[in-house]
Amino acid sequence: MTELLGIVARPENAGCSYLFGGPDAGQEALETVTRLLAEEAMRLPCGASPALDKWRARRDGCAASESPELDRREIEVFIGPVFGLPTSTQEELDKITHHLQGFVAELLWNRIIQDQVQTPDGRILVHTEEIKGDPTGTGGDGFVVYAIDDGTLVFRLWEIKKHVSNSPIAAKIKGAAEQLSGHGARYLALLTGPGTKHDGALGELYGHLVTLWLENSFRAGIGVSIATSTAYAPTSHPAFDNVAAVFPQFPADGQREALMVAITDFAHFAEEVRKEVWRGL
Repeated sequence: MTELLGIVARPENAGCSYLFGGPDAGQEALETVTRLLAEEAMRLPCGASPALDKWRARRDGCAASESPELDRREIEVFIGPVFGLPTSTQEELDKITHHLQGFVAELLWNRIIQDQVQTPDGRILVHTEEIKGDPTGTGGDGFVVYAIDDGTLVFRLWEIKKHVSNSPIAAKIKGAAEQLSGHGARYLALLTGPGTKHDGALGELYGHLVTLWLENSFRAGIGVSIATSTAYAPTSHPAFDNVAAVFPQFPADGQREALMVAITDFAHFAEEVRKEVWRGL
């Protein structure tokens, strides 16, 4: 995904490590990204369920089930809440467009972050918490664990937003940072119980997430991700300088991170992901 979208690190000159990409991606690359995100959008809710393979078969036009109508109804249950259905009215689809675009923004972040196996400041990727299959679910948007040079595990809690208007994108960025500031401890508390089931140091880290956050530990950090259209993307890095103002307690290199993906027309791109998902019905 990083290569397809031309994701690159920008100089850290505003107190925030910053990845940016998307504007130079060609049509063929965007079509590939669309297919990858549609696949991920179905894998998240389906997991190891046979419904995923049924969706893939129908998408590829080679469904061979003896119960095609039952298969279609089963797949609709996984698709409908986030993407709507081809039989939905335009009014029904319009009501979920906001959540659809937000989900596509999260899918982009998820794939790009997993590509970053080593960060510019030397952290090694250890674990990413899967994003929610339903974007309306409670809790934070993204959570990533890294190992630093001495093996200590550190984490980054992310807020992920889409921006599809000509309103100031800096305000959207600041709002995301303030959301993390106001609700971060609660988001981490929601991750704690399930996370402590991991073995060893990873499970131990989960058990201390809230404490590390509240004491402004060097092991804690944040990230803000924005998916937008090329026309709305800033041309200079300081668009993220307001993140530092919200989180002065995380001053070390890499403790404040940012990602921006600017696709020609993000709203249209989200609709293309929806159409690709529908191909499996």
